[in-house]
Amino acid sequence: MVKSFVREKRTVAGSYMEVDLYVRTWQQELKCKEPRKRKKKLTRPAQGNWNSQKSKKYAKLLIYTNFGKGDYYLTLTYDDKHLPKTPEDAKRHQENVLKKMKRLYQKNEVEMKYMWFTEYQFDDDQGYIKRIHHHVIMSGGVSRDDVEACWSVGRGSKKEMIGRTQARLIQPNENGLEELANYVTSQEKHINGRWKKGTKRWSCSKNLEKPYETKNDHRWSQRKLEAVGKSTDAGLEIFMAKYPGYRLLSDIKARNLEDSGWHVHVELLKYGDERTGST
Repeated sequence: MVKSFVREKRTVAGSYMEVDLYVRTWQQELKCKEPRKRKKKLTRPAQGNWNSQKSKKYAKLLIYTNFGKGDYYLTLTYDDKHLPKTPEDAKRHQENVLKKMKRLYQKNEVEMKYMWFTEYQFDDDQGYIKRIHHHVIMSGGVSRDDVEACWSVGRGSKKEMIGRTQARLIQPNENGLEELANYVTSQEKHINGRWKKGTKRWSCSKNLEKPYETKNDHRWSQRKLEAVGKSTDAGLEIFMAKYPGYRLLSDIKARNLEDSGWHVHVELLKYGDERTGST
């Protein structure tokens, strides 16, 4: 029996895919109690990890899986009159606006998907929250003017906007949705320069399609993995032959660990996907 093998782990989110290659031993497999599945849907991080790198990565995967060209990116800010004093006040605004948006989409018979990101900073000297604002990624299909009009309070003659809003069409570039995903997931929300543990940094609708993960222990040999790791171009030709129809989004990251051998990580984007701008 072969004592060790190369595991290929793919994380797939729409046209975006991450591939991790690493050496596993059969002893490790025997100790692992988790049942093996060919395809496993990824789940949202636990409440206490909303602000972690894992949470940010999961948010990025959800963006790639559910949104693209033709959808909307909103920036929502408050005027002085309606500026919330606490994150809890901002949450109430969010809930009221989402109700209006849901009615708008239902009226137009369009499914509404969204991801809502809230940004603020805590002023340690003054002891109050500074300029809370929001970024929203949501499905298109309805008028942008109508979407922007939801950033308001009241109805009819008593309706008034609560600040400035801008709804823009998502326009992927040669890097797909990287810039947008990195921007909305890197907004800071902290107290005394540190992440506030247990605070939800972002939220989303329940109807989002989940990214998934697959594992394959027969696709790569240790010789091929070593060739990628030692290659001057990090095995670009080998990778492109293994994953036709994809192109690199970033450099291939390869490292050789003394106790476990070569580890390789790469991010890929599928060609010919109009929704994410890959050509």
